[in-house]
Amino acid sequence: MAVAVILATTLCAATVVFAGESGGVPASPVSLNEGWQIQSSCEVKAGGEQVSLPGFATSGWHNTTVPNTVVGTLVDDKTYPDPAYGTNLKQFPGMNYSDKNLFANQDMPEGSPFKCSWWWRLEFGLRQPRAGDHYWLRFPGINYRANVWVNGKKIADAKDVAGTFRIFEFDVTAALNPSGANAVALEIFAPEKNDLGITWVDWNPTPADKDMGIWKEVTLTSNGPLAIRNPYVRSKLDAEYKSAELTVSAELRNQSGQQVKGALIAEVDGKTLKQDVELAAGEVKTVRFSPENFAELKLAHPKLWWPYTVGQPDLYTANMRFETGSPATVSESTSVTFGIREVTSELTEAGHRLFKINGRKILIRGAAWAPDMFLRPMSKKLDADLAYVKDMGLNTIRLEGRIDRDELFDKADKLGILVMPGWTCCDAWEKWKRWTPETHVIAGASMADQARRLRNHASVFVWLYGSDNPPPADVEQMYLDILKDAEWPNPSVSSASEQSAKITGKSGVKMTGPYEYVPPVYWLADTKAGGAYGYNTETSPGPAIPPREALEKFIPKDHLWPIDDVWNFHAGGERFTNVNVFTDGLTRRYGQATSLDDYERKAQAMTYDGERAMFEAYGRNKYTSTGVIQWMLNNSWPSLIWHLYDYYLVPAGGYFGTKKAMEPVHVQYSYDDNSVAIVNDTYQALKGMKVSAKIYNVDAKEKDSQEATLDLASDSSTKAFALHVPDGLTPTYFLKLKLQDAAGKLVSDNFYWLSTKADVLDWGKKRDTVYTPQKEFADLTGLNNLPKASVTITKSVSTNGSKFVMTVVAENKGKVVAFMVHPRVTRGKGGGDITPIFWSDNYFSLLPGEKKSVTARFDLSSQDGATPELVVDGWNLEPTAN
Repeated sequence: MAVAVILATTLCAATVVFAGESGGVPASPVSLNEGWQIQSSCEVKAGGEQVSLPGFATSGWHNTTVPNTVVGTLVDDKTYPDPAYGTNLKQFPGMNYSDKNLFANQDMPEGSPFKCSWWWRLEFGLRQPRAGDHYWLRFPGINYRANVWVNGKKIADAKDVAGTFRIFEFDVTAALNPSGANAVALEIFAPEKNDLGITWVDWNPTPADKDMGIWKEVTLTSNGPLAIRNPYVRSKLDAEYKSAELTVSAELRNQSGQQVKGALIAEVDGKTLKQDVELAAGEVKTVRFSPENFAELKLAHPKLWWPYTVGQPDLYTANMRFETGSPATVSESTSVTFGIREVTSELTEAGHRLFKINGRKILIRGAAWAPDMFLRPMSKKLDADLAYVKDMGLNTIRLEGRIDRDELFDKADKLGILVMPGWTCCDAWEKWKRWTPETHVIAGASMADQARRLRNHASVFVWLYGSDNPPPADVEQMYLDILKDAEWPNPSVSSASEQSAKITGKSGVKMTGPYEYVPPVYWLADTKAGGAYGYNTETSPGPAIPPREALEKFIPKDHLWPIDDVWNFHAGGERFTNVNVFTDGLTRRYGQATSLDDYERKAQAMTYDGERAMFEAYGRNKYTSTGVIQWMLNNSWPSLIWHLYDYYLVPAGGYFGTKKAMEPVHVQYSYDDNSVAIVNDTYQALKGMKVSAKIYNVDAKEKDSQEATLDLASDSSTKAFALHVPDGLTPTYFLKLKLQDAAGKLVSDNFYWLSTKADVLDWGKKRDTVYTPQKEFADLTGLNNLPKASVTITKSVSTNGSKFVMTVVAENKGKVVAFMVHPRVTRGKGGGDITPIFWSDNYFSLLPGEKKSVTARFDLSSQDGATPELVVDGWNLEPTAN
């Protein structure tokens, strides 16, 4: 069987051709994402009856594609300047909202062009339709309300089409012109302050339109008298996880005016299943293939889906079709991808939520996801984002609100990255006392749509139906009932905080911060807030200053140094409007920055140290600690706070501190008791592992050494030994750790810069979720006196088409430590960094006589003819090009 689906676009029109074999099958969903135009309803002197007619005059309208928002469109077509640069965003019309309260909770300010609704309009042709078919326009993401018109006919009203996270399908069969031009027009209204919209809280400015628009893909689908919706495959594993039983189901809808008889056919794992079905006129029925009735659904030794850190993320596909008549005609066909796996959670004796995948404990270590500020799809960037997650060794991303497009979940399934979605905080989603009957309906419909959408995704392992707070009993019960009705296969949690819910009780998680700078010892010393115990759903060691090369892309030259209000505009909101706490910690520990370059080297060292310490602490304390989510993974615009790599995809100190901490088998220092530990994140026991530790003065003279040989249990944390504290240490000193296997092969190494003067936290002061103040600060100023290092650099390059692997060998020929050696690959002389780029290691340090080889992987296919050039700098290295 062959089906041709052709989408041809012009400036403002598309032609959809449905052509199949005679009596054959309906076409696959057709994208209607190109050729849209938008305009403010305050500028359009016509109603939907006219705007939705083919040929309506659109002179002066703005061309766009979907997904997009109004402001995103106006940025794309250069109506507005680059919002990322300087304080441009602040000058956009409608940005005069109060910065004292979350914009989501405010009315549109007077004079805002987004108080008006905006028209979104598309023309398309429809040729060669299959006789008798039904046609559906599908909108999985409209923000927030819309009147919908097709060819002059109103097919849906804004009182019904409301909800950012609802999925809408409109039967447009009667309204379509099957042999000529068609037009669809949506009059879209921005979220109001009591609407369940998309919220940017303190990590990113809120666009002036509150992201009004069509933020997910639009499709046109066709089917015969019977439609297949919500296909689902649920797996149940036996107690030993060696066999599985599948239940395959789908919702069938008879859209005709008469009874339909036929057969639902499912193909799974090379087996074909068939079930005769009758549906009365207009009937909707869920049909199941159960293992009790179909022995083919009992699988021996299935390939299980695992997070990539511990196994293979194997996937299966189920194909389904409904056939009627003789000879058989396919009314509709569909497919669904799924993984066979089991996710459970439990509360430990200490009351902490612990997750298990296929019966095995897993320590959740991840970071929080941020999409584009204007919700535009960026597939190549998404690929880079997820590749960076894997490169750092993280196993999870968290979505607070902004339940992204299918592409993210599909790719996470294939890559084996766990996803932790849930609703957002701080706005109408948690202002339950203000909810109207309509709000309850929208919340419930949103939950139902997202549960049915996400339940097939193997990557999705939990749903948070609250965020900073658990919902009241009536709302919680509504959510629980909806999840049960959707046959939700995974755990759900009442909120991201430790508050108990009325119905389900303790959440088993905490949201205690910190979000500002704290010293490395904090994570092991704290036992009442964000320290390494329990499951911390969002936390961070503070700001993340982008490298100078990235700063120069969004901070005007005359504002680069010293830090000023332009910098602060790219910090956060609420309590995070500057980087003062971070900078004070930097000054007190490393010494006052004398220039931007000096500030940069200290900031990268401090961020490396901070992220490494956080992830190491949660690793060492497994399973007293059960999970930690770094707030955040990335930023939606150029920012100074919280990311692990910057907006321009440049990985810096925090990235490589995380990558170091997340080694599968890792040797690390414990700041609380001056000991050395080894964390084995694999499910294999390791015998005869040799660990060594050497302590050096700041002048690189060895002061002490220790070693031990030990066995490591699978999925374990093992204390190797307490370090000796030799006399005569300089106030700033170094620690070098190595871990080798029984054959002598290096498995892990680690390098710390420490102080004889401890960081002392002021536990007596009132603490909140932001940070814990310090009484005393470590003395790392000895780093400022490091003499220039003598390091030789050699490189070699191998290529495979546009894909490059650069090997860089750095050898310390001098007598001092070469500290924080930082190789970069640039786009050529004076050019910026090539991104995305995947270094095996970076910001590394070399003892005298030490040699290290690192590799960088990158692809030049999208680099516009860049000629890669190696540049190496460091704390005490002069930058050199090679």
